[in-house]
Amino acid sequence: MSETRRIPLDRRVLVVREERIDLRPERGAVIFPLAGLLISAAIFAVIVLFAGDLSATALVLILLPGLILAPFSAMGLVYSVIGAAVVVEKAKQSIRFQQGVLGLGIGTMELVPFWKIDHIAVEDFEQGIVAPGPHPLDFRAWDIMLVKESGKRLPIAQVVAGASGDLIEEGWDRAIDAAEAIAEMTGSRVEITAEIETGETTEAAAAPAKKAR
Repeated sequence: MSETRRIPLDRRVLVVREERIDLRPERGAVIFPLAGLLISAAIFAVIVLFAGDLSATALVLILLPGLILAPFSAMGLVYSVIGAAVVVEKAKQSIRFQQGVLGLGIGTMELVPFWKIDHIAVEDFEQGIVAPGPHPLDFRAWDIMLVKESGKRLPIAQVVAGASGDLIEEGWDRAIDAAEAIAEMTGSRVEITAEIETGETTEAAAAPAKKAR
C-alpha cells in the first residue's frame, strides 16, 4: 500500500495518496454538526414526551429550531466525513473543485484537465500580511492558487501561521509541501510570488520550476 500524507492547511487538510489528492475538512469539523444532530434529537424527544402538556405555540417554537438545525447538521456531518473541496485524480487527469456543505462536497463546480494547468502559485494572502510587532494575534498567511493557461485563477487553499520565526517557517513549509504535491501529480510547476521572512529581512521568493509537462 502506498503511503498517505496529511498536510494541515487552514481549516482543511490535504490528503495525498499515490493516485489521488483530496482537500478535506479537518477531523475536528465533525464535532459541530454532530452536536447539532444531538440537539435536534433532544428537541424532538422533548416534543414527543411532553406534547400533551405544551400549548400549540410552545410546540411550534420548540419544533422550528429542530426543523432548521437537523437538515443542516446532517449535511454538515456528511460533508465532514466524506466531502472534499478539491479532488486531484491522476487516473482522470483532472482537478475537480466541488461544492461546500450545501452540496455535501460532492457536486462539481469546475473541472480542470491537467493539460489546462499552467502552474500552481504560492502567494501572499492579502489579509494575512500584518505589520511586525509583539501582538499575539499577528500572523502571516499564504494562498495556494491554480492558474490555468487562459490566465484564470482558482483558489485551492490557504495556510495561516503566527508571525514568529518558527511558526512562519512551519506554516511556509506546509504551503510549499501542499503546492508541490499538487504540482507533481498534475505535471505542472510551482511558482512562488510570496515574500519569505528570514530573520529580520523579507525577501521575494524565486519561482522554481518543479515539473515540466
